[in-house]
Amino acid sequence: MRHGPNFILAVLLCGTLATAISAGAATVTLQDGTFANADWSTTVQVLNGGGSVNAFQVAAGGNPGAFRRVENTLNSAIGTGFSNTVYAFHRFAAGTYDPAVSGPILSINYAEDSQRISGGVQACGLAVRQGGIIYYGPAFLNPTAFGTWATTTQSALVATQFDALAPGVQNPDFSVAGTPIEFGFFRANSTSVGGSGGTTYGAIDNWVVTLTVDAAVPTEATSWGDLKARFWGGVGGN
Repeated sequence: MRHGPNFILAVLLCGTLATAISAGAATVTLQDGTFANADWSTTVQVLNGGGSVNAFQVAAGGNPGAFRRVENTLNSAIGTGFSNTVYAFHRFAAGTYDPAVSGPILSINYAEDSQRISGGVQACGLAVRQGGIIYYGPAFLNPTAFGTWATTTQSALVATQFDALAPGVQNPDFSVAGTPIEFGFFRANSTSVGGSGGTTYGAIDNWVVTLTVDAAVPTEATSWGDLKARFWGGVGGN
């Protein structure tokens, strides 16, 4: 039985889509427990009077071994009608993932060990940068007890759980249309409204990001040119 070109092209398209849909998920892990200074960089964002951040590797005292020490300093807001806030995005140099090349990110599992050294507690969490914009994930606090390591895990994080610091909701793009994504973590602090400033001292160790991705990037299903080339190159007659 002979079929026309439209029928055959439809079958070819359905077969391509089936391949994309049935592809199994894979995992990609980004991690660091040493925190060499050359492997990490810090980008600071502030609200109102803001503050500054200092971060560096400490060779011993981690959980175990080396760790990264983070010092967030807030400027005083006394005499003002607002609070000061400082955020720091700590980027892992080897932690870039390109969803357009390696497949869309379906979800993210995050884990880290954190410690309160002195001063107030710090807000902690996973952060990413895409297209020059930093997006912060769900926050948690490091331990209230001093000198104690605590492990925090967050499971099945998706793009809508990340937001930029600027007003309005802004989410990263984890899809195959997204640009390369830089991974790291954040630390943040704020004064009270009109409150005094100061410095919080915290630590991080055993940073682990596990991406669940669709490793079979469905480029065939998004390219009509490729489909037509396959069809006209391999089908003759009506």
